[in-house]
Amino acid sequence: MRGTISENLYIQGCNDFMTAIADGDFPASGSYIDVSGYTHFAFMVNAGSLDSELTLQVQEHDSATGTATSVTSATATVGATDDDYLYLIEVEVARLSLDHHFVTLDVSGQAGSNEYLAIFFIGWNARRAPITAWSEMNETTEIVG
Repeated sequence: MRGTISENLYIQGCNDFMTAIADGDFPASGSYIDVSGYTHFAFMVNAGSLDSELTLQVQEHDSATGTATSVTSATATVGATDDDYLYLIEVEVARLSLDHHFVTLDVSGQAGSNEYLAIFFIGWNARRAPITAWSEMNETTEIVG
């Protein structure tokens, strides 16, 4: 990989981390992420304040909308006392079901009112360049030789 992070990675925020999380898909149906342009992707989750044990499950679908199905073994459990831990679920796109290249992260187990997660999607090894900059990017500072 040559160039800068912003030239080689696509990063997308999937939720408003200032709002308590509820069970659901991130991003929601209608906004599932198309991963056909990458060889790998991951959901990175930073656990904030928690009251409940949460299950994170990568799901796939054949379109950007509808009811997604679980990707085998692409799951993580966030313990109720795992405040401030970081979770990464990485998937090789070739491991998805045939023609299922839209993904989301399903979060379940929310039982309290104090559940905070910051959920990010990361795509890399783009099949074509340049990678489109993510919309949440405000400013980048690069010190390169």
